[in-house]
Amino acid sequence: MIRNPLITYLLIFGMYAGLAQTPLGGSTYADSLNHILKSEHNDSIKARVNLLLSEYWYNKDTTMAKEFLAMGDELGRPFPYLKGLKQYFQAYFYYNTDPEKSRSIYLKADSLLKTYQNTDAYFYRSKVWRRIGALRQVEDDEKSFTDILLNKAIPFARKSGDSALVGDHYMALGIVFKNQRQLDKAEEYCLKAIHALKNARAEPGVLAKAYYTIAENYVFEEKYAKTKAMLDSAKVRLAPYPDSEHFLRYYAIEGMYFTVVEQFDDALISLDKGIALAKKRSLKYEEQTLLFQKFYVHYNNKEYRKAEKIFQFLLRQKEIMSLAINKLQIYQGLTETYVNLGDMKQAYEWQKKYSTLSDSLHTSKLKSDINALEIKYNNAEKEKRIARLEAENEMASLSARNNRLANWLLGTISLFFLFMVLYSYFYYRKDRKLAFEKEQNYQNQLTKLKQDQQLLSAQAMLKGEELERKRMAQDLHDGLGGILTGVRMNLSHVEGKVAKTLYGEINKISTNVDKSMKELRRIARNLMPESLSKVGLSDALEELCKSYGSAAFKVDYQPFDIQSSLSETEQLTVYRIVQELLNNALRHSGASLVIVQCSQNKDKFYITVEDNGTGFDPQDPQHQKGLGLRNLEHRVKTMDGTFKIISEQNDGTTVNIELNVLG
Repeated sequence: MIRNPLITYLLIFGMYAGLAQTPLGGSTYADSLNHILKSEHNDSIKARVNLLLSEYWYNKDTTMAKEFLAMGDELGRPFPYLKGLKQYFQAYFYYNTDPEKSRSIYLKADSLLKTYQNTDAYFYRSKVWRRIGALRQVEDDEKSFTDILLNKAIPFARKSGDSALVGDHYMALGIVFKNQRQLDKAEEYCLKAIHALKNARAEPGVLAKAYYTIAENYVFEEKYAKTKAMLDSAKVRLAPYPDSEHFLRYYAIEGMYFTVVEQFDDALISLDKGIALAKKRSLKYEEQTLLFQKFYVHYNNKEYRKAEKIFQFLLRQKEIMSLAINKLQIYQGLTETYVNLGDMKQAYEWQKKYSTLSDSLHTSKLKSDINALEIKYNNAEKEKRIARLEAENEMASLSARNNRLANWLLGTISLFFLFMVLYSYFYYRKDRKLAFEKEQNYQNQLTKLKQDQQLLSAQAMLKGEELERKRMAQDLHDGLGGILTGVRMNLSHVEGKVAKTLYGEINKISTNVDKSMKELRRIARNLMPESLSKVGLSDALEELCKSYGSAAFKVDYQPFDIQSSLSETEQLTVYRIVQELLNNALRHSGASLVIVQCSQNKDKFYITVEDNGTGFDPQDPQHQKGLGLRNLEHRVKTMDGTFKIISEQNDGTTVNIELNVLG
């Protein structure tokens, strides 16, 4: 049996945390830039638009990309800032053909941009270092790439205020840890990426990439239910753009998923869709990698002749055979295929080719190591010669130092008096600064006390509200519920004693009493959900979502890693928040579908409720004063949490909530 096919897939298809692709709906993006170019008269803006168009056209028409770069360079020459920006866009032209030159130009871009302390400069410096790191990753230096992401790219992205860029860097870290099989860390950073990208309302292609990346990680972790959920989320974002290159990656990972769950026919359907798209886009290498994946579907389904036929075809394709690692995979695959077919002669021949190529790669690496040692030796000899020359220069300068000693002494005395003057000045300033800081600390403490008092008031109010709900539920159950039960029993008792002409009326009364009892029980459950203590938070939320669902109002509940260790108060608060959000969606949104996602990561609990309704303006004071939003804000504050409402007219509403729990 061939070793895990997913490992092989990783080696040939998407091993690197690559650069961001062109936005989905790229032609619209280019049209909008061209429109600005025609209507704008400011040379600085026109220069930037030309640079952006050069990046857009690079993978489509290199000649046109170079023309836009040259025009951007010409228009931007009077502006020092744009000189640094131009270096960033120019470096990409050498990214694949001359990595060292590309790295050198990126470093020059960073050197020119670092003199500017603004969000735009931080944004491009973050992207510069991301690409420098990616070049190190291609050289198999994952450690340097990780260091650059954590200490350069992400800090600059945060300074720029671009949450989408921060999320994209988190996703790159997730891919690095996935490649190293540190799957827990990969999952952690992919979830951080999704959270940041959703809050930033990032471009759909970037968010889709985050979803299918974590889906691939879940395949490796054998969390297949989560894999399917993430693939579905990616597909929703990609569906309006059926010809997007993102679908190549999506179909490949979907094929992986169907292969490991042994749904081989579905796997072939997914991979064939990807192959058709690759042919349509004239992407031969991507087409061949998807064919490569089909080999593993046939192999694991014991269709060895079909598997052999695919690899025999790939042997003749120069694109995939240009990489030695791909050759090794194919030679090994053919060896084990022929073993299963019982053709030991062919298996032996392909095993010899595999061994020869493997030994050759090892020898090549050995030569590289020897050359590296030789370079280190030559550098050491040069350093010795430099040290000798420096010693001679030191002797020559010794006499000059003695002559300067007297001047230095006089200068030192002068500097001492200057230091005393400056010391007195700065001491006075420091004293004033300390007084100001004390006043600020006092104001901060006062503000914190007010906030703490508000929080305690909110907690007390909510606690009192829950106690009142519990009392009302008990009173309804014991009081009105008992009365209705007695009425129902009396009706049943007199039913046989009245005239037949009154049977219909008695039945109507009995039916209305039954409906009243059912409505009473529903109100009591809403006032105090017993399911929380009986089945736990996750199942109680699922029951809550089902109770709101109907043919015209569908509710899709998606839980992830909700722990049972949450306190009763925390569980009740989460339950009330979701209940409030569902009430608002049902009453005001006009939606036909609501997605409720609840997940927990250590001491963080995340709630996302998304609907496809009419949306609204969150800044409208009329909506901000609503009782529902005030209740929601109070409950979130009691758990030291944050929430954000993302909504536009006719574009649905998304509510993202982050809570702190003891977990």
